[in-house]
Amino acid sequence: VNHVTCALCDMVCTSVSSLKAHIKFRHCNERPFHCHLCDSSFKNAYDLHKHVETHNGSDAYSCDVEGCGFISWTSRTLRQHYKRQ
Repeated sequence: VNHVTCALCDMVCTSVSSLKAHIKFRHCNERPFHCHLCDSSFKNAYDLHKHVETHNGSDAYSCDVEGCGFISWTSRTLRQHYKRQ
């Protein structure tokens, strides 16, 4: 098995293609997947999809302060949001 080491960290990958994926997701800030409902952007389609689901609010936790549109997938993040206000 060939092992390829990342030049930017200590990660060792088993193929050049997995090294390329590692570099893309760990070391690059490119976010080509943009939400059509807000200004958020993501590194991959899956993360964008999960984000877009927060806009429908069906399984999300949302702030009940009038005028605040904050939505989170976890109650913990919503509690942190309340503490910051």
